Amino acid sequence: MNQKSILLLSLLVASLLLGSCNQKQNDQATTSDSLTAVTVDPTHQLKIGVVSLDSLYKNYEYYTQANKQLEAQLKRNQQTLANKAQKAQQAYASYMEKAQKGLFTSQAQVDAEEKRITTLQQEGAQLEQRYAEEAMKAQADAQKALHDEVVAQLKAFNADKKYDLILTSAGLEGVMYAGEGFDITQEVIDYLNAAHKAKADDAKKSKK
Repeated sequence: MNQKSILLLSLLVASLLLGSCNQKQNDQATTSDSLTAVTVDPTHQLKIGVVSLDSLYKNYEYYTQANKQLEAQLKRNQQTLANKAQKAQQAYASYMEKAQKGLFTSQAQVDAEEKRITTLQQEGAQLEQRYAEEAMKAQADAQKALHDEVVAQLKAFNADKKYDLILTSAGLEGVMYAGEGFDITQEVIDYLNAAHKAKADDAKKSKK
């Protein structure tokens, strides 16, 4: 599982469709097709905010906590698989030692020992596959939960219509350049963390 990826994610796009007007003209035709344009107040100054996803991922507590939980589960799974593999190796080593020393008194004993080793190996392989599938699902669920949470909080953050458009900046994707005046990353992070803390506090109170 690509942790950076947990996670990873396209988020925070609160788009505003301003509309467009296109008119096709054909030199050989006398008719034209026109699209109705959305009327925009020419006196309205478009307010745009840009959020850095890299900074958001590093500083949004909801994300960092979810990522830590995924990493902790991954480590537990890896340890379980390591223990399974060790048991299979020990069983095989024991089998080889008995075979070399001629401790098996019947073919039935040999068959039973080989079957036990094969079963341990199969169980390890099946568990590894199950853990991989669970990890993929957990990552997808975490990404969706993070996306839904951020979108919901951004709507509340922009309830006063302070911004007409909120964009994301991640590496060379999205916004390649924006002046410092457009950067609202810290403002958004502070709002998201405050909302996350409030939810956590409410959850603690409800358990009492």
